[in-house]
Amino acid sequence: MVALNPAQSAAVEHGDGPLLVLAGAGSGKTRVITHRIARLCERGIPPEQILAVSFTNKAAAEMSERMIPLVGRNRADRLWLSTFHSFGVRFLSEETKALGYPTRFVIFDQGDAMGVVREIVKREGLAERQMDLYSVHSRISLWKNQGITPENAPQNDFEYDVVAREVYPHYEAALRNMCAVDFDDLVYLPVKLLQSKPALREKWRNRFRYMLVDEFQDTNRIQLDLVQALANDRGNVCVVGDDDQSIYGWRGAEVGNILDFDQHFGGATIIKLEDNYRSRSPILEVANAAIARSKRKRHDKVLRSFKGPGPKVRLVNLTDQEHEAKFVAHEIRVLRKEGHDIGEMAVLYRSNLQARPIEEELRVQGLPYRLYGGTQFFDRKEVKDAVAYLRVVVNPYDELSLRRVINYPTRGIGDTTIQRMTQWSLAYGKSFADALRMIDQIPDVPDQAKRGARMLSAGLARARDNFSAGTNLAGAARQLFTDVGLERLIKEDKNPSVQKRWGNVEYVLRSLEKYEAKPGGERPSVGQFLTRITMKMDQEAEETGARVTLSSLHASKGLEFDVVFLIGLNEGQLPHSRTTDPKVTEAAPTDVEEERRLFYVGVTRAREQLYLTRPKRKVLRGKVTPLVPTRFFEGLPEEHLEHFERELDAPVEADEAVAIGQALLAQLRGK
Repeated sequence: MVALNPAQSAAVEHGDGPLLVLAGAGSGKTRVITHRIARLCERGIPPEQILAVSFTNKAAAEMSERMIPLVGRNRADRLWLSTFHSFGVRFLSEETKALGYPTRFVIFDQGDAMGVVREIVKREGLAERQMDLYSVHSRISLWKNQGITPENAPQNDFEYDVVAREVYPHYEAALRNMCAVDFDDLVYLPVKLLQSKPALREKWRNRFRYMLVDEFQDTNRIQLDLVQALANDRGNVCVVGDDDQSIYGWRGAEVGNILDFDQHFGGATIIKLEDNYRSRSPILEVANAAIARSKRKRHDKVLRSFKGPGPKVRLVNLTDQEHEAKFVAHEIRVLRKEGHDIGEMAVLYRSNLQARPIEEELRVQGLPYRLYGGTQFFDRKEVKDAVAYLRVVVNPYDELSLRRVINYPTRGIGDTTIQRMTQWSLAYGKSFADALRMIDQIPDVPDQAKRGARMLSAGLARARDNFSAGTNLAGAARQLFTDVGLERLIKEDKNPSVQKRWGNVEYVLRSLEKYEAKPGGERPSVGQFLTRITMKMDQEAEETGARVTLSSLHASKGLEFDVVFLIGLNEGQLPHSRTTDPKVTEAAPTDVEEERRLFYVGVTRAREQLYLTRPKRKVLRGKVTPLVPTRFFEGLPEEHLEHFERELDAPVEADEAVAIGQALLAQLRGK
C-alpha cells in the first residue's frame, strides 16, 4: 500500500472538529493515525501539542517507530505517544502535589492489589465469609473504570458488591498510606483531578491542541471521561476504532462509546475505512456475513479485499476434541511440508482449556509452538521478590512489598512478630517501615527476630544510599540482593530449576543496566525503572525460531497470520455457555452479540487460509455428549465455504509416522 486511498486521505486531511474513523479489520488504521499526525506537524502544529493514545505498549511503540520516517526523530520524540495508563503515569508524576502524595508513588499490579484486599478482608473480619477475593477486587476495579467512588458504590444485596463496598474505602486508604496507586488509578485519578480542579483542567486542555485515540471501541467509561476532560473547546478529537471488534465488555469496555460518539462530541464527522489490505476475499465474505447478522446497533460496514480471491474457507467437522487436535497438527505438518512458514500459523480458541489437546498433539508430532499471552516474566515469584526489594528501598512506605520480603529469605521474623509490629505501628501512629527500623522498642520480640530485622533494615538503608548516588544502579541492586541473602538462598540450591530462577533475577539486573545506559532523558533512577517494568505488559522474551502460535481469541486481537485454525466452534463454547444459559443471572442478549464479534475478530486474523473446525461430540468419563454447531455458522455464504467430514481413524502418512516416532523417542530420552 503506497498511496492513501480516498477514505484514508479524507481522514488524514480532516481539519478541526471531532472525527470518528470507523476502521474495519486490516484497513490500515495505524497508517491513517500516523499520517494524520504527520499532516498536523506539516500544518505547523508543535509536536508536543499532539497527544495520541493507544491501548498497548506494542501499539504505542509501533506508532512511534512509524513516525520517525514521517516527521524525523526530533519531532517524533516530542510527540505524546502513549497508552492510557502510561499517560496517567506522566500526568500523576507531574501533578504529585495535586494528588496529595508526599513522595513519588509506586504502581501496584494486580497481584499487589490482591494482597492489599486480602489484608483488609483479614483485618476487618470478613474472612469467615469465604469470599472469592479476586471477585471482590474485580468489583472495585470495575467501579473505578466506571468512575464510581467509594461513597457512590452500588447499594444492592449482591454478595460480592456488599463485601466490595466494605473493602473499597479501606483499600483506597491503604494505597494512599503506602503512596501507591493501582493500574485503574492511572486513569481514574487523573479524571478525578481534572474534574474537580478547573485550573488544572484548563492547564492540560491548553497543552494539547489535537488528540487521537486508537481502538476507541475498547474504551471504558473512565477513559471516555479522560478524553472529554482533555478535549479543548474546538473539540479536536480524532478517534479510530471498529464497533464490530468490541470484545472486552467483560472487563468494562463500553461499545456505546464509539456507537454514540457523535452524541459525546457534537457535529462529528464520520469516515469509514472498508478496504481491507490483509485478507483474501473468501475470508472477508465469511466475516461480513457473520457480523451482518448482529441483532444490536452497529455502524454498517462491508469489508472489501484489496488482495482479491483466494482459497475457500474450510469448515471441518471432526469426531471429538482429540480428533480435532490430530487434524490440526496434521494440517500444520502438511502445510509446512508444502513450504508454508510455521511461524505464520495460529490456532485460536475461546477458552484456554481448549489449548491442552492441541499442545499435547503438537508435542507428540514434534511441532514447535508458543502459548501467546501466557505467564509474564515479571509475574514469576523470584522476579516479584527481587522487584519487591527494590520497591521497599525506593519507597519505605510500600508496606505490601515490605511484608513480602521481611522474612524471605528466612531471618526469624515470623507471623507473631509481624503481628506485634503491626499492633505497635497502629498504637503509636507509625508506619510498618518505622516498626522495622525501631524493632528494639517493640516489646516481646524474640532476639533472633530483632537481629534479623536489624540486618534487613541496615541492608535496605545501605541500598537507599547507594541508589541515591545515582551511579551503577545495577551494581547497587546486586549488592542489595547479596546483603539480604537472596543471592545466596537461590545459588546454594543445586536444583537446576532453582538455578534458573537466579538467571531470571540476573535478567532484572541486566534490564536495569540497559535502562541506566540508555542515553538522554532524565537522570536514571530505580524508581523510574520500576515504573517502566510495571507498565510493560509484554516483557516475556520471545522464544527463538518459528513456532505455531496458540492463543485465545481475546489475546489474538491485533495479530494476523497467513493460516488460522479457529477451533471448538460449538454452542456452549462460542458463544460461551455463560452468555446463553438462562440460569446465569448475568447473561444478556448483548453478551451473545459480543461473542459474535469475537468470532468476527478470529476470522479476520487470517490473511490467506482459514479453517473453522468443530468436534461433533464430547467424551467425558466415558459419557458421550453430542455437540451443536455454533449459531455463527448460520448465513455464511456457501460459495465461499468448503465442507469436510473427517473420520477418527484416517490413515497416517509414512513421513508423518516417522516424525511422530522421532518426537516420542526424543521425549523418552528427555530431550
